[in-house]
Amino acid sequence: MKLLANRWLGCTALSALLAAGALAPARADEQTVKLIKLLIQKGILSPGQAGDLLKETAAPARGHAHAAPLEAEEAAPAANPGQIRVTYVPQFIRKQIADQVRAQVMEEAQQEGWAAPNALPEWTQRITLLGDLRFRYQGDFFDKNNSNQFINFNAINTGSAFDANNYGVGANTQTNPPFLNTTEDRNRFRVKARIGAEAVIDDWVKATIMVGTGSDDGPVTPNETLGNNNGSLGASGDFSKPSLWLDKGYFTLTPLPQVTILAGREPNPFLPSDLMFYRFLGFDGVAAQFNQNIGNVTLFGTAGGFPLFNTAFDFATNSEVKYASRDSYLAALQAGASWQIRPQLKATLGVGIFDYLGVQGAVSSPCVVELGGAFNCDTDNTRTAFEQFGNTLYPIRNIVPYQPTTSPTANPPDPQYYGLASRFNVLNVHPIVDITTYDPIDLRIEGEFIKNLAFDRDEIEVHAPPREVPGPVNNLGANGDFLGGDTGYMLKATLGQLEIRKLWDWSAFVSYRYLETDATLDAIADADFHEGGTNAQGYLLGGDLGIAKNTWVEVRLLNAQSVSGPHYGAEQIYLDLNSKF
Repeated sequence: MKLLANRWLGCTALSALLAAGALAPARADEQTVKLIKLLIQKGILSPGQAGDLLKETAAPARGHAHAAPLEAEEAAPAANPGQIRVTYVPQFIRKQIADQVRAQVMEEAQQEGWAAPNALPEWTQRITLLGDLRFRYQGDFFDKNNSNQFINFNAINTGSAFDANNYGVGANTQTNPPFLNTTEDRNRFRVKARIGAEAVIDDWVKATIMVGTGSDDGPVTPNETLGNNNGSLGASGDFSKPSLWLDKGYFTLTPLPQVTILAGREPNPFLPSDLMFYRFLGFDGVAAQFNQNIGNVTLFGTAGGFPLFNTAFDFATNSEVKYASRDSYLAALQAGASWQIRPQLKATLGVGIFDYLGVQGAVSSPCVVELGGAFNCDTDNTRTAFEQFGNTLYPIRNIVPYQPTTSPTANPPDPQYYGLASRFNVLNVHPIVDITTYDPIDLRIEGEFIKNLAFDRDEIEVHAPPREVPGPVNNLGANGDFLGGDTGYMLKATLGQLEIRKLWDWSAFVSYRYLETDATLDAIADADFHEGGTNAQGYLLGGDLGIAKNTWVEVRLLNAQSVSGPHYGAEQIYLDLNSKF
C-alpha cells in the first residue's frame, strides 16, 4: 500500500509539473529533470521509462519563435551515464504530455484500486448488509373456563403415532396424548434476530442470504425464548445458546423493468395478509411479479409455485418396500391495481387464488401393526408436516387389528397419524385505502376476505379409514357434530406513519378478525393471534413509537376466542423493542 501511495503521489506530481511548464517553460526544464531523477531513485520510474516519456520533448521545429539555435544544441556536451538531458519543450507539447499522463494515471488508479489509498475494494461496494433485531415481552393469559382437552396433533404427527384405542378406556390402561396448554398463564421474554447480505451480481441479478433465530425449523417460529425449556427440566435454559436457521436465500432477477423474478427461499411476494400468512413467513419456490404504470393507475400481478412438502427420499424408512411420493404444492396467482385517485387518496385492490395441492390427508392401504419396532403405512407422508391450531383433522391409517394368538385383547393397538380433512383452494380479496390529507399523518383503512372454495362439509363428515369412527377428531360440538367452517374476514384501521423510520414517528392501529377452522391453512397463518392458526375471532389494539433512527417500540393487546368447538379464549400482551438496518 505504501508503494502504491508513493506511485500515486509521484505520478500526480509529474503531471502537475508538466502542466505548469506551459506557463513557465524555462523553469520547468530544470524542475522536470530533478523530478524525473527523484522518481528513478524511488523506483517509481526506470531510466528506460523516463526516456520513453520524454521522447516527445525533442528539439522544436525550425522557425519556432523561441527556438534555440541548432548550433547550440549540437555544441551541447553529451550526457553522462545516469544523467537525463532535457531540451526545450514547446508549450502545446507540454500540455499534451500533462493531459496524457494524468489520464493514464487516473485510469490505472481506478483499475488497480489505488486512487484513494484507504478506499475499499470494488466488490465491497456491491454488497449491502441488512438485518433486524427484536426483544419481546410476551404475556399469555387464558380464560379459566377453557377446555383442557385440545390435543397437540403437531406433536403426534412429528413424533410417534398415538394409540387411539388406549385413550380414555380406563384408569389402568389409559394413555393420554400430548395436550396444548389452554389454562395456565405464561410470561416469556423472547428474541428474534436476523442478519444477512444482499449482493448485486449484475445489473439485473441480485442474491440475498439471511440467517436468523428460531425455536425450531417450523415456518412461523422465528422467536427464541430466553431460558427456554422444551418440556423436561434441564433440557435447556441456563443461558444456553439458541440455534440459527437459514431464514432467506434467494435470487432477484429483473430481466425487464416491469418484471421481477424471485427464486429460492424468498419473502412473501404477495400483498401482506393478516389472515393467510404470518408476516415473517418465508416462501420456498419461484415467483414472478409484474408492475405497469398507466397514468395514475398501477397494474400488478404475481404468480408463483411453491413446494410445501417433499416426500423423504428413502420413505418408508423402516421398510424394504419403498412407497410412492405424495408431494404437496402451493400454486398461487394474485392480480390487482393501485389507483391514485387524488394526491391525498389512493385505493388498492388485490384478488388472488391460492390453491394448496396435495395437502389433504389420504387413507392408507391396509397396514399391519409391527409390534416391537417402528413401521410405516403407505400414506404416512400425507399427515400434516406442521400444525398450529384450528384445521380439521382425521385419522389416516387403515390399521389391521393385531390379535395375539395366545391372549386376544378387546382393544388391539391402533397407532394413528392425522391428516387434513379438507382440501384448500382459497379465494382472497384484499382492498386498501390510503388517505394522506393530513400529511405526514396518514390513515389506512384495510379489509380482507377469504373463502376456501374447496371446502366440502359432506366429504369431511364421512372421511375416515375402515374401523375408525367416521368424521373428524376435532372442531366438534358437545354432541359430536362437526362445527368447522370455510370463511374469514378482517377489518383494520391505522393512523399515523405507516412506516416508523425516525424519532417520534408513531402509529396506532385497531383491527377485528374472524377466521373459521378451514378458511385457510393454519400451519402458515399468523402465529401471534390466539396463539396462532385458525378457528379464532377477536380484537387487536396496538401502537408504535420511534425512539431513534430505525428503532421503535411496539405494544399490542390481543383478545380472542375460538369460533367453534370447545371454548378456548386467550388474552395476550406483546411489548417489543425493534430495530432494523
